[in-house]
Amino acid sequence: MTSTRRRGPELDDAIYRAVFGELVDHGYVGLTFEGVARRAQTSKPVLYRRWPNRLDMVVAALTSASDDVIQAADTGSLAGDVEATLQLVLNRLESMGRSIALGVLADAAASPGTGTLRILQIKGVALSDAILDRARARGEIGPAPLPERVRSLPFDLARYEFLVNGDLTADAIHDIATTVFCPLVTLIASGSDQPI
Repeated sequence: MTSTRRRGPELDDAIYRAVFGELVDHGYVGLTFEGVARRAQTSKPVLYRRWPNRLDMVVAALTSASDDVIQAADTGSLAGDVEATLQLVLNRLESMGRSIALGVLADAAASPGTGTLRILQIKGVALSDAILDRARARGEIGPAPLPERVRSLPFDLARYEFLVNGDLTADAIHDIATTVFCPLVTLIASGSDQPI
C-alpha cells in the first residue's frame, strides 16, 4: 500500500474497481466488505462509512461509471421508445450476469424502504419522463400530469418480470409497453376521469 492516503474520487474509483473484481471472482452472494476492502487496499470502516450494506455498495459501483447511464431510446413513438428502452435495461441486466442481477434485485426486494429501491425507481421515472416529454411533443399524449407511480410503471414491471420469472422476454416487454403502459398513460394524460 502506498503511503499517500487516497480520498474522494481516487478512493471511490479504487473501491468500485474492487467491487467489480469481487463480483467477477465471487459473484454477488460471495461478495463481502472484507474482500472489497482487501482488494481496494482500504479498511472495512472506510466502506461502512459510505454504505451500510453490500447492496448499497454494489448498486453504487454499478451506477458509478458515466458509460453506465442508460439513455431513453428515441424511436419516434411512445410504445417504440418504451420497448427499446426496456430492451436496453434488459441488456444491462444481462451484461452484469444473470446471477449478479438477480442477487441485486432479490436483495433490493427483500429490503423494502431502502434507498436502493428508491434509486431504481428514480432512474426509471427519469427515463419515463424523457420518453413522455417526447411523446407529448409529438402529440401522442395529452398534457395532463401523470403520477410518479404511473411514470415508473414500465421499469417496476420489468424488474418484477426479471425477478419473479427470472427473465424479461420480448413478449413481456411488448405487453408492458403496449397493453399496460401506453393505454394507461394515454387515458390519464388526456385528462379523462372516466373509469377504464
